[in-house]
Amino acid sequence: MNEDTYLAPRHGGDPRHMPASPPDLEMLDLATGVNPSAWPVPVPPMECYTKLPYFSDGLQQAAAQYYGVAAENLLATAGSQPVIQQLPFMAPRGRVLLPSVGYEEHRYRWHLAGHDISLFDDYDRDRVARQIVTDGIKHLVLISPNNPSADQVGIAKLRFWHSLLPEDGLLVVDQAFADANPESDVSAMAGERGVVLLRSVGKFFGLPGLRLGFVITEPSLLAILNKDLGPWAVSGAAQWIGERALADAGWQREMRLKLKRESEQQAALLTSTFAAYGVRCVHSALFITLIMPLVRAELLQTACYQLGLSVRVYRCGEVAYMRWGLAANIDELAERLGKLNISALAA
Repeated sequence: MNEDTYLAPRHGGDPRHMPASPPDLEMLDLATGVNPSAWPVPVPPMECYTKLPYFSDGLQQAAAQYYGVAAENLLATAGSQPVIQQLPFMAPRGRVLLPSVGYEEHRYRWHLAGHDISLFDDYDRDRVARQIVTDGIKHLVLISPNNPSADQVGIAKLRFWHSLLPEDGLLVVDQAFADANPESDVSAMAGERGVVLLRSVGKFFGLPGLRLGFVITEPSLLAILNKDLGPWAVSGAAQWIGERALADAGWQREMRLKLKRESEQQAALLTSTFAAYGVRCVHSALFITLIMPLVRAELLQTACYQLGLSVRVYRCGEVAYMRWGLAANIDELAERLGKLNISALAA
């Protein structure tokens, strides 16, 4: 495997890694896949900052109801990232199977923890099952909906693959984008032996800076994670805001409909814009991905920067997955895309 696979990933939207925006244009950040219509945050009380942030029972109950799981199967965390980093060091050493296209932090962190890495290219039930058996897989790590390929894995398939893992193996499912795609929710597996589900508040609620997420798994694993992550892992303000956001069912219902509509609209715009560019378009509720040769993607990304559009390119060998987060203003996006010289780029 190429050693570049194991370099620390660079993440979309980091201003340190982006070229300067054109003088007369504000850079539109479409690289992060975060809801541009954030939940309206009220001002937290001062005690959120003046008291140590011990875990809030109100947040625990709100999260249990929101995810439809027992409260004892939940642990609040400062986003998914601390768990992605810690879990590989908790897991028994062995071979881990991950998608070849997906959030790079998973592969990077399992490698750092000393596990052997195997990859799969598609989500066919029997092909993955054969690979689990023939490669001697101990742990299976999935992202559903997958970022950036938009693949989703249902419970029946997950349970079948899980049944092929050894007794001490883990099935880890990163569901950071599941809130906006409720059909992908696999919370019904909460508490099953060796099943770890990761949920994020930042993506759907449009609050990545809140740094709030949840790990859903059996209590024995939660106890180890809780000890390893240490006390006061989630700020008081994040807990106070998160409790209220998770309880706002009306906003959640309206937002899911809004995101579905806007994602389909933006996917249609991108498909039409790049019809002559030889790309394949897939989409989830919070992002649209264009799949194309890497050389073309790099040219297109440069052209987009020149128009004040920041987009994320995942490099997978000679193939690229260009992920576009939702634009806050579809008309402004369409206006800027109209200035691209597609024929020159496609040549």
